[in-house]
Amino acid sequence: MKKTFQMIGLISLTCFSFFVTEKTATVVNDMDEIMIEIKEKKDDYKIDAIDAIIENNTIIPGINAKEVNINKSYKNMKSNGYFSDKLFIYDYENPKISLTDNIDKYIIKGNPSKRMVSLIFTIESDEDITDLLTIINNYNVKANFFVNYTWFTNNNEIVSEMIKKGHIISPLMENYSDSNFEWMNMALKKINKQNVVFCYNINDNQSNLDECVLKKNYTIKPIIVSENTPLVDIKEKLESGSIFSLKANSQVKKELSTILIYIKSKGYKITNLEEHILE
Repeated sequence: MKKTFQMIGLISLTCFSFFVTEKTATVVNDMDEIMIEIKEKKDDYKIDAIDAIIENNTIIPGINAKEVNINKSYKNMKSNGYFSDKLFIYDYENPKISLTDNIDKYIIKGNPSKRMVSLIFTIESDEDITDLLTIINNYNVKANFFVNYTWFTNNNEIVSEMIKKGHIISPLMENYSDSNFEWMNMALKKINKQNVVFCYNINDNQSNLDECVLKKNYTIKPIIVSENTPLVDIKEKLESGSIFSLKANSQVKKELSTILIYIKSKGYKITNLEEHILE
């Protein structure tokens, strides 16, 4: 019995020692200049969640809640020896209404709280887009290319280079139940290591939408589609979150430099769909 009491006492003393040590460390940390600065500035970097907007079968993505993780940020900065907001570590939480739970909806634009715009180029024939890519890369923007099966199979090396540059390649098909869609989807995700692949529909097509949901692909339904007057259309309809669909023709190539300069002059970032719809 005596040994039992001794053992209980030893365990209690050990637990108490851990408790005192932890409390002491907490007090010391709270007095550290780095910790004090983290606590003073953490609320400046807090973002409240914004719910996705759903209307009928369309969706505009929401925004995740974002909050500084005080302890992880402190450890990160302490190991580096200085305070920097670039060393903050964040906790994220999905909005109550989220794009990730509604993959069966058509995405019509990005969240307007992010000053971003996406350009989609549709390629319906096996054409040379070298000039188009040169302009896009020279202006250091990331774009999106929806391409048909023929173009995709004839331009494997170009596809790989485009993905490395941060552009998004996706299938452009009238019928997404076509076996070619499954092959392109697999090639992009497994071979080219592209994180996401999108589907494209101007008009509602439930069977196509269902096929894309099965492949875990988001479907884009751009409300701004331009073919002959891209610059005029963009000037008239440019706003935060816009997704412009442009046919990769001679007119687009002619006006593209001016388009990119104009969008940037209005303070918008031109980026790919993956970043654009990220909550």
